Formats: sequence, structure tokens, C-alpha cells
Amino acid sequence: MDVNGSKSQNREKDQALKFGEWNHMTIKVDGKQITSWLNGTEMVSFKDRIIGKGEGSVLLQIHDGGGIKVQWKNIELTPLD
Repeated sequence: MDVNGSKSQNREKDQALKFGEWNHMTIKVDGKQITSWLNGTEMVSFKDRIIGKGEGSVLLQIHDGGGIKVQWKNIELTPLD
């Protein structure tokens, strides 16, 4: 799949966000493979060799736009076996 995905995939991704409510995000980093899900819908999956070499830190970031307000709660880190 290309970075942009198909129109139907983009529509599904757009509908995954619950405006004005808490949303559930899962981020999995396994070596250099990064995958994220929003409310059970896969949003992105890609490989990044620089992230794959990282150690010891977690950074949560979102690019703002359109008046988005972001808050984080109930953050859990689970080691992969």
C-alpha cells in the first residue's frame, strides 16, 4: 500500500476519530517497524531505521491544525517478547 492509501481506506481512517471524546490509540514499535491504531483502525505502518535504533525514551507528538486539542491519559508501556 502506498503512503496515502486508497480513498476507502482514508475514509475509514477519517471516521475512526471520535471528535469531542476520548479516543484509544495503540502504538507498536517492534525493531524498526512502527504501526499505530486509532480506536482499532490501523492508521499507519512503516519501517524507520533511526527509530529502530532508539533506546530509553518515549515521545508523544501530534501535529496541530484545525483547532485540535490533545490530552493524554492512562499511558501504558508493554515490553514485546
